[in-house]
Amino acid sequence: MTEVDAIVLVLLGLQQWEAFRLTRAMVRATDGEEQHSEATVSVVVSIRNAGAQWEPWWAAMKAQEWPSDTEIIVVDDGSTDETPTLIDAATRDAAPFSLVTLRAENSAPGKRDALAFGVAQAKGDWLVFTDIDCLPASGSWAKALIGSARGSDAVLGVSWPRQQPARAGGLLHAVQELDAMHIARSYVGWAERGKPYMGVGRNMAVKRSVFPGYSDEHALASGDDDMLIQTLAARPEIRIAATATRGTQMDTTLPPTWSQWRAQKRRHWTTAPHYTRGDQWRLGRPRVYALGIVIAAIAGVVLHNSLWITGGALGCAWLGELLNFRSITKACQTPKTWRHRGGLLPLWSVWNGWVALTLLFKRQARDQW
Repeated sequence: MTEVDAIVLVLLGLQQWEAFRLTRAMVRATDGEEQHSEATVSVVVSIRNAGAQWEPWWAAMKAQEWPSDTEIIVVDDGSTDETPTLIDAATRDAAPFSLVTLRAENSAPGKRDALAFGVAQAKGDWLVFTDIDCLPASGSWAKALIGSARGSDAVLGVSWPRQQPARAGGLLHAVQELDAMHIARSYVGWAERGKPYMGVGRNMAVKRSVFPGYSDEHALASGDDDMLIQTLAARPEIRIAATATRGTQMDTTLPPTWSQWRAQKRRHWTTAPHYTRGDQWRLGRPRVYALGIVIAAIAGVVLHNSLWITGGALGCAWLGELLNFRSITKACQTPKTWRHRGGLLPLWSVWNGWVALTLLFKRQARDQW
């Protein structure tokens, strides 16, 4: 065995051990029976030009089993399509909750101002956040989500890409599904290990009594939800739980083209530089390992060393990750078609690397958020 092979094996071992620990923590977040809470809930959602998504979302909300005195606060963030008309019609519908409708004008790019406006009107014990393009995976989503808190002050839920018909979406949706699992494994896994750093605004809840408000410190293209969790995590008295049980999940739509998805990813990644140094190091460690593996492998080729051991180790690492993600799909009850998505990791890695490079050379203007 050459020195290059030894370096690669050590780095791969470290990388795989960390991946396994996160996978185990993610699976642990699906353990136990779902508990339903009757605490009062204020669901806050910001929408803009959401006419196409309104009807299925509104139908799903009316079909839910809600705690008593639930209120849904819909903030229309300056819509110019038929959304205001649809919201007005909804106020006359019979529903098992109170509907509060608000209109925000001239808000800053992003959802922060609209959500802050909605939160200011909330009365429930819990603030539950979601998006208009998300549908609950169960008939008692909010009850199960809040029930997962078990004494905590905030709960991080999971949101998966909505299942597509057979053969629909092709490679793009397959890579998006793997990406969603990778992201969820990271933030749920670290939250389970006591190091929460982000949440998805499509599915999370915070006690109103501890809600710190949205910080004006950073004007971000995305990630106000992340910075909210960063603020809460910095307070030692606050406990943040995570759950990945099917009953607490949300199913969402994702961009239908590679270019739109790239723009979304680049927007999301503007948040990471504002994480704490500790979070940045924990999230960057696997990339450091991967970079070291690549450099060591290139050095081995230049030096004409035998790389059969390195090749075998890389193959074993790929197989290990395939099995890791397979266990996540089973524990989280994702569609069976996702069982082998871990096999796309090489393609996913190249795609993410490309998106990261484009972010270095071109940033989106605020009016494109």
